This record gives sequence, structure tokens and C-alpha cells, in this order.
Amino acid sequence: MSEEKLDTQLIEKTIEQRNKILEQAEAKAERILKDAEEERKRIMEQNNNAIQNVIGSELKAVHDRIVGQAELEGRKKLLEARHEVLSKVEEHALEELKLVAMRKHPEYNYDEILINLVLEAIKSINEEHYIIRSNNNDIEFLKKNVETIKEKSGVPNVEISEQPINVIGGVFVSNLNGQKSMVNTLDVRLENAGDILQSEIAEKMGVI
Repeated sequence: MSEEKLDTQLIEKTIEQRNKILEQAEAKAERILKDAEEERKRIMEQNNNAIQNVIGSELKAVHDRIVGQAELEGRKKLLEARHEVLSKVEEHALEELKLVAMRKHPEYNYDEILINLVLEAIKSINEEHYIIRSNNNDIEFLKKNVETIKEKSGVPNVEISEQPINVIGGVFVSNLNGQKSMVNTLDVRLENAGDILQSEIAEKMGVI
């Protein structure tokens, strides 16, 4: 075997061994890299889960606080809105009733209303003798129409008190000894209507 051929074989063998070593090294490197990548992913996943758990709990706590505050603020705003609506409605109704009682409302006949309030109270009390009290503006009207009241009620004993009461309109009717009575004033009617309206508004606005 010539020296040149020997050198060639040695070179080829060396190259072959080098290639095997490189392949083994590359294979081992790939395994190491794969294992490392898997380990990295596992660690990252654990960390991410831990972070997500922490963030999730914090976000939930923040969310709950925000929702709770929003609900309280929303309920507060609803209550304020309800109060505002009621106030405006009651204010408007009060002005309307004042016009009615002053006989200045174009849609209502207060004289008829007043007589009907008296008759309603008399019927409710169901006695034989009645005393009727009203504000200063209505005393004279009631005195002038006492016979009409007696006729419509079927009760002969009806007195109109000279002592006024502080109301917008309507009457306070009692029996002779004052043990039975009925407050049938516009003020009370407005208050009762306000209670009903308040419930209706609260139900519609979802604050009950």
C-alpha cells in the first residue's frame, strides 16, 4: 500500500469518524435542546399558571370591588333619581291642588269636590250629628251650602265649625263628641297618592 493511498484511507476514516462523532453530538445536542425546551415550557407553564392564578385572584377581587361599588353607586343613583322624580311629581301635584282649592283650575270644579269630600266623610263615620271643619277659604262656602249637604247626606244635624284648620283644601269631619272622625283633605289625598306613586316608581326602576 502506497503512502498516498494510506493517507487517503486515513483521511476518509478520520472524516467518517468525525462525521459519526458529529452526528452523535448533534443527536445528543438535539435531545438536550428538546429536553431543555420541554423543561422550559413546563416551568413557564407552571409560572404562567401561578401568575394567572395570582392575577386571576387579584382581578377577581378588583372585579368584585368594582362591581360592588358600581352596584352601590347604581343603586344610589336610582334612589336619587326616584327621589327626584317623586319630588317633581309631588311638587307639580301640590301646585295643581292649590289651583283647584283656589277655584282657579280650569279642569276641576272645587265646589263639587268639596261637597263630595264632606258626603264621603259623613258616610264613612255613619253617625247622627256631624261637625265639619275646613280652612278659612271654605268655611263660608260650606255654611252657605249646609242645607245641600244635609239633603244629599240625609242627615239633619250638620254643623260648620268656625275654627279653621290648616290645610290646602278638603274637610275634617267628626261626630259630636269627636270620638269618630275622618280627615278627608286634599293634603291627605296627595300624601296617599304619593305613597302609591312611590311604590310604582320603585318597582319600575327596580329599587325595591
